[in-house]
Amino acid sequence: MLSLDHARDIAAQFHIEHPFEIEFFEGRGNINLDTLLISAGPEKRAYLLQRVNPDVFPMADRVMAGMIASIEAQKQSIHQGLGAETGWQVPELVPTKEGRLFHEEDGVWRMMFYIEGAISYKSLSELPDHRRSEAAFEVGRGLAIYNDLTATIESETLPTALPGYRNTRIYFDQLAAAMEGCRDVSQTEHRLPTDPETRQTTERHFLCACSEGERLARLNDPELQPFIQTALKYRDMAISLTEARETGSIRNTAIHGDTKIENFLFDALTGRVMSLVDLDTIMPLTWLADWGDMVRSLVNVAGEKERDLCKVQVDREVYQAVTEGFLSTAATATPEEIALMPMAVQVITLELGVRFLSDYLRGDTYFALGANDPHDLNKVRAMVQIQLFERLLEHEPEANAILADFATRVPLI
Repeated sequence: MLSLDHARDIAAQFHIEHPFEIEFFEGRGNINLDTLLISAGPEKRAYLLQRVNPDVFPMADRVMAGMIASIEAQKQSIHQGLGAETGWQVPELVPTKEGRLFHEEDGVWRMMFYIEGAISYKSLSELPDHRRSEAAFEVGRGLAIYNDLTATIESETLPTALPGYRNTRIYFDQLAAAMEGCRDVSQTEHRLPTDPETRQTTERHFLCACSEGERLARLNDPELQPFIQTALKYRDMAISLTEARETGSIRNTAIHGDTKIENFLFDALTGRVMSLVDLDTIMPLTWLADWGDMVRSLVNVAGEKERDLCKVQVDREVYQAVTEGFLSTAATATPEEIALMPMAVQVITLELGVRFLSDYLRGDTYFALGANDPHDLNKVRAMVQIQLFERLLEHEPEANAILADFATRVPLI
């Protein structure tokens, strides 16, 4: 476990005033657990010191390259006058005494200025009912602002810190391997990615880890069967977004990669969105993946672990508010992309359901269970997401109507 003395030594490598005080940061997330709050100098200027989790991000140098590219693009766009009226705050890295933007010592460490006057939420459920639509509107605005400010990044220049992440085709191939009970690479060689890096990072998730008896019990579970069949039925629709990007009918852009609400910061006084943080998964893809993941997580009124699937419904007011927020601000989205927004939410929801499902069938090798987690947690998560996917299909006419109402407000360039 990281000690404060060790963290103090790391902090001393960065260009901050002395003396400084250091403590563990209560608001740290689930990934980069080594996050500390620093108060430096006579004015007690606040900073966050953080180690990039090497278990999640073994190629931490790529994480930092994507983060730096995102920050620089946002700063440059604001310098040129884009988004200046929004009050947007760009995360800013503190250089080391050697002039670098991160420090390497027992991993990769970075220091950032703490954004003052900001609050965040784990979910909309933290807010009273009358404020949820307002917050959803602001989250939609936030993604639009972020997309516009980073639109100058040439996506092909970005390294991918997590090869295979957000590749829907790979996730369905892993589901097929789990259903067949593959335990050796030779049994599923034809499904493995041809890119060496992607193969290396994803290969073990094509192989079953639980006993054959347990695998068959999970696979033949009558409660789970309808959800497996739904996933397989909609495979072609799910990978259509990937195919559209591969054929060039929609753009590759630099995406954030983790657009849950807790990564958006809001002005504590006005409630306006002011930043998008946790820039660990910047990668080339389509912004529609960010949109789909954001809306998926916002509109699910029951949460991701609800066992009573009747409670899994689409919050229509939140869906409308987040759509309006995005379209009222977005300047770089194309008409072809906007038309795909409802389907993107469906695709990313089903994609996550398939990820949970295949992981459960092969023995929980990716979404590892905690000591206090029920043994069927990933089964429950899979059923929730696939149920939500079906509710989103039912909601599609209404989603298209929302687009028709608001699409004329998009200031296309």
